[in-house]
Amino acid sequence: MRRDSPHRAGGDFPSERVNQKNNPILIKLIKQDIPSKKMTTYYGQVAVGEKSENVINVLFDTGSTEFWIPFENCKGDNFPDSHNKYKRTKSFRNKFSKEGLPTLLEVSYLSGKVIGFDGYDTIKLGANLSVPNTNIAFATKIEILVLEEFKWDGILGLGFENADSRQRGMKPFLDHLKDENILTDMGYKNQFGYYLSNRGGFITFGGVDNRLKRSPEEEVMWSPVSTEMGFWTIDIVGVRKEYSRGVSVERNQDKVVVKYEGFHDGGKKSIIDTGTFFIYAPKKTMQSYLNGLEINSCEDKDKLPYIVFQIKSKGIEGIKGSAIIELVLSPDDYVIEYLNEENWTRECVLGIQADEQKDESHIDGWTLGQIFIKSYYTIFDKDNLQIGFVRSWQEKGNRKEADHFKRSFLNVRTKRSSGIARRRGTYNGPLLA
Repeated sequence: MRRDSPHRAGGDFPSERVNQKNNPILIKLIKQDIPSKKMTTYYGQVAVGEKSENVINVLFDTGSTEFWIPFENCKGDNFPDSHNKYKRTKSFRNKFSKEGLPTLLEVSYLSGKVIGFDGYDTIKLGANLSVPNTNIAFATKIEILVLEEFKWDGILGLGFENADSRQRGMKPFLDHLKDENILTDMGYKNQFGYYLSNRGGFITFGGVDNRLKRSPEEEVMWSPVSTEMGFWTIDIVGVRKEYSRGVSVERNQDKVVVKYEGFHDGGKKSIIDTGTFFIYAPKKTMQSYLNGLEINSCEDKDKLPYIVFQIKSKGIEGIKGSAIIELVLSPDDYVIEYLNEENWTRECVLGIQADEQKDESHIDGWTLGQIFIKSYYTIFDKDNLQIGFVRSWQEKGNRKEADHFKRSFLNVRTKRSSGIARRRGTYNGPLLA
């Protein structure tokens, strides 16, 4: 599948859209489709070492805390030599415990595990973001099946501190950025944003990039975050279905006032997770309130409702009040359209699934993954502990572009650690059966 540069002519950011001065630091996300495993993933590049000696492809994951990359002697039955591996640099340092022993990493996933040791090095993101003394786990053994074909080599966790990281004395990446004033000394904010499209995406560091909004003038809507469980967790006050004909969410999101059915899921703690592909609903919600949410053909999209998420709010920038914000997904937003390569027909499946995992971290709500983020450019604010949402800009025709997948989807989400921060959807994507 063609992967064009988003900065080419006719690409993502026509220069006339906004004044590009003082924009945040931009890191390109590459979309990778895996026809044999029927998966999609997004990854970006980081340079490791004071002289950028190592270039590593990483998954930027708000659903986990660990930052690990493969070490030069890394082995694994499902880890091909074609992956990039870190070679020790002059700026590398080992990390030791108070007892003078190396601190070790062991992360278990549903699809395997990662074993390694902790250390430090400089990493560089984008054109000018250099982060010295970054806490990194260097993997010496990787047993993860999907990495046989995935092009990313490691994971840069963007979650909060949890019991595992505290025990190892490892500072999460976002904490390190803030404590060392890396972004603020450059005149930026302690924020990062996540933007996706059918062609790829971007992660931004330092503030809100107006080029990624549906309209540069559109205001960001903020929701407060709780962090005690290690995730970017928001309160979903309620969810409802709305049925309407001829109402365009793209054109008129804030005026969708039509017939709707009920009100559900009040007071649910929910996660915004860049490492998860689907939107995951509480199982009981999917079995009851959303049990009629199904699609047998792409023509059924016209019969599906808008899904309205009512989220606890900090208000809209410059506007006082507004305790609740409403984020609307149209059927075009949450239905995945793809091409069946066996008979070359257009087929559709729901991007909303029931959460089948047993929960040990007391999060009983939704997981809003990449399907949701494709509709809303999402900004994570570390200083003010809030998440911002604004409709994302999509190039003309982007929403109608078919993904080249065939039939069904497979759940390969990561295994939760016992009783502490679960590692939510690091390996989620659409799959062929």
